[in-house]
Amino acid sequence: MPNTTGTMFFNPSSGAKIADKELEELKLAAAASGLEVIQLTREVNVAQTIRDRIARGIKLFVAAGGDGTITHVIQPLVETDAILGVIPVGTYNHFAKDMKIPLEWREALDALVSGQTRQVDVARVNERYFVNNLSIGLYPEMVAKREARGRDYSRFRARLYAAYHTIRKYPHVTLAIDTEHHHEVIRTHVFMVSNNSYDLSRIGVEAPRESLEGGRVSVYWLPHLPRIALMRFVARYLAGRVTATPGFRSFRTTQLRVQSRRPSIRAGIDGELMNLATPLTISIVPQSLNVRVPADPPDSSS
Repeated sequence: MPNTTGTMFFNPSSGAKIADKELEELKLAAAASGLEVIQLTREVNVAQTIRDRIARGIKLFVAAGGDGTITHVIQPLVETDAILGVIPVGTYNHFAKDMKIPLEWREALDALVSGQTRQVDVARVNERYFVNNLSIGLYPEMVAKREARGRDYSRFRARLYAAYHTIRKYPHVTLAIDTEHHHEVIRTHVFMVSNNSYDLSRIGVEAPRESLEGGRVSVYWLPHLPRIALMRFVARYLAGRVTATPGFRSFRTTQLRVQSRRPSIRAGIDGELMNLATPLTISIVPQSLNVRVPADPPDSSS
């Protein structure tokens, strides 16, 4: 990488669908491009490693993995002049798709060299940042079961497996939601907050976002439903027809507070499951993350 040094964090357990030989080729190509390659293990303190390198003048930090890998890497990058690069070798790669980053690793690596830098929003829950979404209720259970079969099943079969076993468990939560203009206590199976807005007509398929610079989080939830009605909702989710579900609610805001009677609550953050202390304070952090993306194509009219 001419006149540039950086660090690539490679996650060997990200659910990558490429052969071991190609993974070795990726690491060799990254090193040849001027990137220090660090394989993620439990012993690697990602945040401290990045801070140490920022102090030495390094600006580019690459997440080679899926959305969960990206979330770990961005924590010390938000609201700094450091730059996130992405090599999408995870299972779903939602953030890379929304950022129009090539899904083929060689093209993504090329974009790190010849691309441009774009400032995008991130969201924050308490002190943790996320790029895609936070979910509570049915969806974290689906994520856990989907990931358990994600490497052995096709994506669609993994979703069906997760949906069936989650509905058998039938999880729900009671939450108090507070914003500047909205106060409500809800009992729900499905509660999600996203960094900017999803195209709801396709949320059950690829969950695309047209923009990551809108300066709002979007809040979605579904009221408590009988089991059969919930099964119909899951079918609509898989078909990309979420808004056809009676009672489905959504709004946009810059900040909200979510309270539960429980001292902590299980949540999915960018596909990673964790327990969060309540109350949850969720907000948007506008234009706070620099991301290396492919350069705009030349204007053919000029």
